[in-house]
Amino acid sequence: MDKFFRIISGIFSPLIIPVYGIAIALSVTVLSLVPFGVRMGVVGMCAVFLFVMPALAVLVLYRIGRIKDPGLNIREERTLPYVIVLLCYALCAWYLYRISAPLWLVGFILGGLLTIVINLVINLKWKISGHMAAMGGLMGVIFFISVNRLAIINMTWIMIASILCAGLVATARLALNRHTPMQVLAGTVNGFACVYLCAWLMYLLQNQV
Repeated sequence: MDKFFRIISGIFSPLIIPVYGIAIALSVTVLSLVPFGVRMGVVGMCAVFLFVMPALAVLVLYRIGRIKDPGLNIREERTLPYVIVLLCYALCAWYLYRISAPLWLVGFILGGLLTIVINLVINLKWKISGHMAAMGGLMGVIFFISVNRLAIINMTWIMIASILCAGLVATARLALNRHTPMQVLAGTVNGFACVYLCAWLMYLLQNQV
């Protein structure tokens, strides 16, 4: 079972989950009317900022001996990688803003950035789940789209699927002894609250412009 849970942890890595969120947002809202090639280009660029660049940075840090675990399971080794990821999120938010993406979509990334800041501060004294913070953020943007009626399809099953996936990831992290139940819960609440709040505030700002 450990192998299965490691696969789940890999599929739902904190670095790739935000890319899933971007892809979903571009598929279930009016943004789905944008030509497919353009949408895939946006997803690809976001993947570069949110996944490729941070992953390469972590690999380099591992190769030069700055971190011992590329999975960042050692609390004391998370600070520098988190700072790098913060910069990558800032670049992604700037990119989405520059291409005139809806402000709520920019807010999704800003919410992820805020989540990382809070995780970074908490992590100085206590290990909080990065996986569940990312899953909480994914649920946050999905629920935001649904609650604010931005979807052009029925979101019920997507919402249910996000909850089930979050439960599966939480189970995996607990089964692998990476976190305690409180660390899993704290990460989930942090991610959901930050993403939902930032997306909502940017949505309000967009409607006032």
